[in-house]
Amino acid sequence: MTGCSTQKKEAELLELSKPQWLKERPVSTSYFYGIGISPKVGGQVYYEEQAREKALADISKQISTQIKSDQSYYRMEDGTGVYEYIQSRVRATSEEFLEGYELLDEWEDLNNRFAFYRLSKSEFYARKAKRKEEALQLGFQKYELAQEAQQRNDIITALEQYAASIDAVSGYMNEATIIQTGHDSFDVYERAKEGLTYLLSCLQLSYSQSEVRVEHNSNLHEGTTVLRVSKFNQLISGIPVRFRYSGGFLASDKYKSDDKGMITTPSLSFGNKPTESLKAELDLQTVGRQISRNLLVRQLIEKQKPATATLLLKGIE
Repeated sequence: MTGCSTQKKEAELLELSKPQWLKERPVSTSYFYGIGISPKVGGQVYYEEQAREKALADISKQISTQIKSDQSYYRMEDGTGVYEYIQSRVRATSEEFLEGYELLDEWEDLNNRFAFYRLSKSEFYARKAKRKEEALQLGFQKYELAQEAQQRNDIITALEQYAASIDAVSGYMNEATIIQTGHDSFDVYERAKEGLTYLLSCLQLSYSQSEVRVEHNSNLHEGTTVLRVSKFNQLISGIPVRFRYSGGFLASDKYKSDDKGMITTPSLSFGNKPTESLKAELDLQTVGRQISRNLLVRQLIEKQKPATATLLLKGIE
């Protein structure tokens, strides 16, 4: 009984010594405050570290709340997983600036350890602005590299650099992505998106002949005719294309244009129908996966209308 009484008195004394920041959560226009609580389980170093991490997570949650209030500024359409992906990028970008936090106080009772941290809002936003400017400059540099590659007709490199430009600013999609270049304003995201989508729209597919005469119940070998991949009549290498055959399964349906901008048609079987078709289509899904891991970039690419070409296969009577 004496032990219980002593423990009770100790708990009462601890309660009286509880700091004000635990009695009433502080609010400030100058600081983010974070309070972390960890059970006193394991070694002291362990639960002190757990209290610190939870205090910083508390600060991070407040920043995320501010981000969510800015979601109306997102300049993108929703898509499967893409909206959440951009939310994650924006949140992660902001959480990079949690450096500079300060430990204000620590306290513990019989069961828990408490940590009290703060982060200066002015320092946080200054760091964020600096990193944003660096990201916009990087995005602008990638855009210029894309333009140079486009001029020399290196289309895959141009697409990769436009994608890298968008990726550089993806953490700021709930803000303006404008920088000053001389006397002009330049929206990095919008211009990179325009460059990417315009370049894809310029790609064209065409067969060297519009139709092929085929004997019924026969096999056509690979290379019966040739598909050309071009941009304003200039043949383009390294472009993914997918074939679809109305007459059934193709053993191989995905190809890339060779260094001359050509793709030989796949082998196939022709049945008894009077006419079949071999449709070639720019493989936008493969393009997106090839040039970027950024889900927003991939969505922008896959939403485009792909270039197509159709070869008619006509049976010989």
